[in-house]
Amino acid sequence: MENKQTKKKSGKKKIILLCLLIPFALIIGTVAGVMLPLVISYHNNAYEKGEIVERSDEYVMPEKDPQPPEWENVTLREEDLGRDITVPNQENGGGGNLQSDSYDRNASFGRTENVKSVYGKTPIYKVEKKDPDIENILVIGTDSRDVTRERGRSDAMIILSYNKRTGKIKMISVLRDSLVPIEGRGWNRINAAYSFDGVGLAINTVNQLFDLDIQRFVVVDFNGVTDFIDKAGGVTISLTQKEVDYLTNYSGGAVKYNVGPNKFNGDRALAYMRIRKIDSDFKRTERQRKVIETLARKIISEKSLSEIYDLTDFAFGLVKTNISLTELTSVIGNIAADAMRSGLDMESHHVPFSDAYAYKYYNGMAIVSFDIDDAARRVNKIIYG
Repeated sequence: MENKQTKKKSGKKKIILLCLLIPFALIIGTVAGVMLPLVISYHNNAYEKGEIVERSDEYVMPEKDPQPPEWENVTLREEDLGRDITVPNQENGGGGNLQSDSYDRNASFGRTENVKSVYGKTPIYKVEKKDPDIENILVIGTDSRDVTRERGRSDAMIILSYNKRTGKIKMISVLRDSLVPIEGRGWNRINAAYSFDGVGLAINTVNQLFDLDIQRFVVVDFNGVTDFIDKAGGVTISLTQKEVDYLTNYSGGAVKYNVGPNKFNGDRALAYMRIRKIDSDFKRTERQRKVIETLARKIISEKSLSEIYDLTDFAFGLVKTNISLTELTSVIGNIAADAMRSGLDMESHHVPFSDAYAYKYYNGMAIVSFDIDDAARRVNKIIYG
């Protein structure tokens, strides 16, 4: 009798457990069904796993080449940047015909599978994390007009820093014409590091220069920027009269711009982000950060969850990164929670700093010269306080 009752109770327990597990399994199955395409998309398109290795030898600081005396005291202006005395080539960071504004719209990360790897022979060297709550990521915007043939240079280079304790996001643009030591390549413009040997050399260079702990990267090309902005429904940016005049002239008068807010599609936003002839490269990087921040605020405040899902899936086809899906989910989740609680907290900077640089020639290249040690101290103060 007792055995029958025990079996009865056991049977009831199993039924109750099954009733509890069925809805739980349905929920898990639904979530998995929704998330699985994102996971597949991420690993098939965006994720580029590469080695992060312990360095086995000491860093060797490249020596500067002696320069003609007349170059030491020459006075260059902002508009002289890019007007080199020598003809650009691969060894001084040039890119040949890739400097033109015409490029193959189909030869980009999001439009072809046959792309040149963002990695070169130089691995990313492992660096100890300076603060467990602060994640630093190097965002690279390549100027390659054909990613099937070459990586191009880092037309944009932004140190993106997220503090989990404070919820604050900080963006620090590194001016592309900054003269820096690139290990094994001598002194050159910083935008040449990525062209020379991919994300490993670019990240190692930034870490060495500014005493940072970057291990993760995101690389995007021109088409990726324009395509994502179009997918997000454009971005509204306020223009000055000088910007209006420049963009109107750039379009050959085909596009009408107004002083004040203007709704940009992807192509117009990219043209805006690349302006520097009317003022400076400092302002150009400011424009890049302004578009990123404005777009991020728009997505968070205006887009539904399903729209954000679609944008996320779309973005995975436009970038290359070594951030694992687990890491990405954690960071995005934290940022979203912070944004919902107290709004998106972002600030932006650039290096070299406005009060500490000079335009000079180096090996025939028009460059931005600055005190690297002082810049490193100031960058660390911005990121770590």
